[in-house]
Amino acid sequence: MLTRARRTGIRPIEIGRQIIAAMDDQAATHNGDVAQRYVVGLHKSDLSALRDFSKALLSELRQAIANHAKFEGYTIAGEADVTLEEDVALRIGSCVVTPGEAAANQQAVSAHSKPIAQPHQHAALRAVVVLADGSRHTLDGDLVTIGRQASCTIMIADNNLSRVHARFRTGDDGWTIEDLGSTNGTKVNGVLITEPTLLTSGQSIALGSLQLVFEQA
Repeated sequence: MLTRARRTGIRPIEIGRQIIAAMDDQAATHNGDVAQRYVVGLHKSDLSALRDFSKALLSELRQAIANHAKFEGYTIAGEADVTLEEDVALRIGSCVVTPGEAAANQQAVSAHSKPIAQPHQHAALRAVVVLADGSRHTLDGDLVTIGRQASCTIMIADNNLSRVHARFRTGDDGWTIEDLGSTNGTKVNGVLITEPTLLTSGQSIALGSLQLVFEQA
C-alpha cells in the first residue's frame, strides 16, 4: 500500500517517509522518546483520493511506526495512532506531519526502555555562537539543538542544515558539539567530527556550509 503509485497527488510512501523523519527528529531531541500519535495534514484533493483505501493505509502507517521504533530502539508510549486531516495551507502532492508529545512527556513506562540518566549539576557556562552575518545566539541550559526545524532551540532557515543538525551540551569540562547524523556534516576548525567534541572559545564551526564561531565567557 505504501508503494502504491499515483500519477498525481501525494504518494502514500511519502507520507510514511515524513512520519519516519518526524520520529527521528523527535528522538534526537528527546533521548530516544517518540510520540504515539501523528496527525498528517493533506490537501483536500489528496485526502479525498486516499479515502477509498485509508483504512489499509492507516494500518500500514501504524505498523511502520511500530517497526521503526523497534528497529531504532525508540521508546513509544503505546500503540501508534495516525490521523489524516485537511490542511488548507498545503498544495496537492505534499503533506505535513505533526507528532504529539514524546513518550517521556506522557510519563510512559516501558519494560524495554532504558533509564534516562539525570544530568549532573554544574555551574552554568555562558557561551554564544556567532553567525557570519554577526547575529548571536546564546546557548541557554544544558542542551541546545540547532537545525532548520522549528522545534530546535536555535532554528535557522537554511536548506544546507538538516532538520535537527547538531546539538551543544554543557558539562563540567565545558561545551561540546555533536553531529546528529546530518546530511552535510559538522566540522570544528575544518575537521569533520563523528563524536561529541569539546569546544574552546574562538573555534570555528561549520554546519554544512553554514559558518559559526563559538565564544565562551
